[in-house]
Amino acid sequence: KNKETIAICGDYDADGMTSTALLVDFLTSINAHCLPIIPSRESEGYGLNNNIIDRISDQSINLIITVDNGVSAQETISYAFKLGIDVIITDHHSFKGQLNNVYALVHPITLPENSEYKYLAGVGLAYVMAYTINQMSQIKGSLALSRDLFCIGTIADMAKLKGANRYWLKQWLPQIKNTTSIGLKGILDKAKISKTVISAQDIAFKVAPR
Repeated sequence: KNKETIAICGDYDADGMTSTALLVDFLTSINAHCLPIIPSRESEGYGLNNNIIDRISDQSINLIITVDNGVSAQETISYAFKLGIDVIITDHHSFKGQLNNVYALVHPITLPENSEYKYLAGVGLAYVMAYTINQMSQIKGSLALSRDLFCIGTIADMAKLKGANRYWLKQWLPQIKNTTSIGLKGILDKAKISKTVISAQDIAFKVAPR
């Protein structure tokens, strides 16, 4: 609404990469400007850090959405807050205590125990956010790639196949072979499964590692 540039800060595993790609693809489709940021496994390690915040601040970006990380970065979040950067956390990892200086938290811990969404991985939370924004937006974006990425990230992260995870996977997994994504088509071709009925096992052992 305010045309702010949004930094999408993910993780370098398959769940984090698919979560990042999902939000960037969807938000771009509704004319938002996004900057994807994935930390270096070798030099930076997991999750948000002060160097990332400095890079974001140097580009005058005042809004961060984390995907598949954030709840363990309290000191970095406080640093971002001091610089006037809003941080929206979407994460499914467990944490103790209270998160301070967070603009919003999207996490399964906030849900009732019997919620069908309790088992979502990072990519599942990113999908719910994209879907909800799409419902509210005057410009309707595309969620086709989001559904393909949901299947890959959910299976790769070994999320429990219960509730919404099972429901959506049963609907969307058979459609992956028809993906419009050039990159994903390339991965399926490389794995020699582009013309077959793709299973959860194919995703786990042939797609996610790539």
